[in-house]
Amino acid sequence: MPENTDLDPNRPIVRHAISLLLPTAANMTVVPILSLLLSGILTRTEHPDEAVGGFSVALGISMFVGLPQLRIQQLTLVYFENSESLRQLRKFVGFWVVLVTAIALVVVIPPVSEFLFTTVFSVSGLLKQNASEALIWLIPLPALLVLKMHYYGAVLRISRPRLAWIGTAAGAATVVIAAFGLFATEIVVGASIAAIAMIAGTLVETATLAVLSTKPVKLFNQSAPTNNNSDHSIRSMAWFFWPLLFAAMLPAGTQPILNAGMARSPEPEVSIAAVALAFYVFQLIAVATNGTQNTSLALFASQYNPLRVRRFALSVGILTFAVVAMIAYIPPITQFVIGDIMGAEGRLNELASNGFRLLAILPIALVIEQLYTAALMRNRTTRPIIYINSLRLITLACWVVVTVNFTNLNGLWVGAGAWTLTLFSEAIYAYIFGRNHLAKVA
Repeated sequence: MPENTDLDPNRPIVRHAISLLLPTAANMTVVPILSLLLSGILTRTEHPDEAVGGFSVALGISMFVGLPQLRIQQLTLVYFENSESLRQLRKFVGFWVVLVTAIALVVVIPPVSEFLFTTVFSVSGLLKQNASEALIWLIPLPALLVLKMHYYGAVLRISRPRLAWIGTAAGAATVVIAAFGLFATEIVVGASIAAIAMIAGTLVETATLAVLSTKPVKLFNQSAPTNNNSDHSIRSMAWFFWPLLFAAMLPAGTQPILNAGMARSPEPEVSIAAVALAFYVFQLIAVATNGTQNTSLALFASQYNPLRVRRFALSVGILTFAVVAMIAYIPPITQFVIGDIMGAEGRLNELASNGFRLLAILPIALVIEQLYTAALMRNRTTRPIIYINSLRLITLACWVVVTVNFTNLNGLWVGAGAWTLTLFSEAIYAYIFGRNHLAKVA
């Protein structure tokens, strides 16, 4: 049914919130899982190292070009209120679709791609060839990602999470079928297998959401008020969006800073591998925290009491912390996850287990950060999010400089300690900037 805009803000929230959280978290988690699957298929090709590496380089470039997709869902959740706002919103989204497509076309022009591969990434030979071919196939990906996240935001805004499940499932299934089909038939080889599978899956996912959401969106617009005082202009959306886009770029500096620090610490190789493994396991287990921000935005838009939204978000953080802590601090379970499932042995197992224990305190901090940044977004006050992310990056840099130059801590403590400190401090910064905005959410 279309959303009733006059609902009681204190009505029961848990069931509705969980129905929004689960598909949101699943959608944010399926991409790394599919990337692992695609890498597994590429390892069975004739030149596995070059295929995996080439796809990784090409996908990294394509995802950077498509960076606006990281914030399009939040934009949709905040600005989609009725048919008029949706019309303006789609003009704005259309602008980004055209822009990222133009950039994607530019980066495959030989002089530009040659500069990227040779100067920036320092790749050559068969690795460069794989990356170059994959990048051409990935030209449509940034635009498809922007559209996909817009439709995900729309179905959450109208409280139709089932459509999100269907879209995610259709996209994931297409990636798997396309990848295995291309590998078996050898129509293409190397990194192009994964690139085409990724494009096919994203296209099917986007088209599924677009088709299935058409009628529900129309019904929602028919019942939505048309005479509110909200500013739906392109100018308003631009002022809302640019701080989010800039803030999304800042965390991109996290991994290079961490790797540089760990490389200059004792046990660099095993530490880098251990931190990567610990963080990957943590992300998989703490998957529920991934969707807290967008779920909070959807609940705010549905006029739930913001304090009840906060209670739900904290409950997600506490429950996730309990699960993560049980795995991290009960040695037989830690060994089962890190050693038996992930296959880590010896020193890698020891360091990855310790890194996972450091990260285990983070679930509550993650939901706090997402809750209060969601409150800032709902009130269309996004500039503080730049400050939050800038302070996070400064905290990270200070930690790495101090631990590398003034302590004898090995690379694990530099890396896992940095993740823990910066994400925990980011939650504090978000609370400081967002606490007064939560009560003002309407």
